[in-house]
Amino acid sequence: MKNYTEVKYFNPNNLSLHTELLRIYGDSEITHDLQLDIEKNGIMVPIVVSTRTPIFTIVSGGRRRQIAIALGIELVPVICYSFPSEEAEKHFILSANRDRPKTKYQKLLEGRAWELLEKQAAAARRQSGLKERWKNKDAEKSNIDDDEHDYYPVVLLDDYRLGTRVLNQSKSGSKTVDKVGERIGISGKSYQRAKPIIEKCEKLRSEGRNIEALSLEVYLESVGINPVAKLLKAPNCDDVLDKVGNGTAKTIKEAILMANCVQRVSAVVEGAIFFFPDHMLRKSTYVHLGRVVKIANTIATVVFRDKRDGYLYEQQYKCDELLTLEKEGETHSQIRLRDRMNKLFAHEKVTQVEQTVLNLLLGAVVSTPNEIDWLQLIEWRVAGEIKQG
Repeated sequence: MKNYTEVKYFNPNNLSLHTELLRIYGDSEITHDLQLDIEKNGIMVPIVVSTRTPIFTIVSGGRRRQIAIALGIELVPVICYSFPSEEAEKHFILSANRDRPKTKYQKLLEGRAWELLEKQAAAARRQSGLKERWKNKDAEKSNIDDDEHDYYPVVLLDDYRLGTRVLNQSKSGSKTVDKVGERIGISGKSYQRAKPIIEKCEKLRSEGRNIEALSLEVYLESVGINPVAKLLKAPNCDDVLDKVGNGTAKTIKEAILMANCVQRVSAVVEGAIFFFPDHMLRKSTYVHLGRVVKIANTIATVVFRDKRDGYLYEQQYKCDELLTLEKEGETHSQIRLRDRMNKLFAHEKVTQVEQTVLNLLLGAVVSTPNEIDWLQLIEWRVAGEIKQG
């Protein structure tokens, strides 16, 4: 392999950052320690530039270039190398920045870039395998020059083995997401769960909603992947992001609290019906539908019917628990029946005992035939007393 390590000197203003470097790491922030070091000793480690295209593009050294411009340094040391492809440039960028301090979102962006390279490498292996079927392998081996297959000189990247072998260094047989997760330091499942976060941030930026996208990145940095993934699946996700975008809330956390309060007012109200899965039922014999009959502070009283004896029972839940459940609607017949109960409950001719029973029946999601018959008897009695009077 030829050694392409000759150092040349260029004006930093004439060098451009690779789009992949910008996309993953953004406009590099100048670190104070690095600036002091360059100000005292100059740029000791040359910037690496790709000359694959007419535009000299930096693939390593964006912060060094930025500091040089800030300090007014006219010439910086540069190593030029003509990478064989854009994929080789991206591979080098990811490898050169493997030990760089990064945000969680930057790691996810690295993961997606590695995933694409892994898939491209797999496709190349399949294609190579198809070609080998139609070639004389012995003749082919005699003509192979290993240097022709390397991505870039090893001296460009300290202690990092190069070439297509690097792309395939993960354990054979592993899934792509597992290989990617290993590269960025998380599990394959966590990376798979985090991919929608990248998609959401990019969609927000494409819509010009940079504040919302940045807030989502900050939230990811503070709470991790799982809470953000859960937020993106929540029905009030857009409402949360809107509150940050319009300035109603300063952070995602604050917006979530506001949205939950609004949701509590609109969803957890007296009379609301929720579907309770098995793990949320206080007794396994309760039906899955329960009606909220009372709210005190953050505690809701819910009425259930027991399938075993048919009686109605009250149980208490936190309002936040109910917000995770599916809200159910009522039929017209159920609404009319509740209207009849409310009308009787307020009638002056109804006894205190009957009011107590009516109050209990108002908590039922579905009334039994016997309960409906009893209600009709009360209506007849009240109507009869009115006529006699």
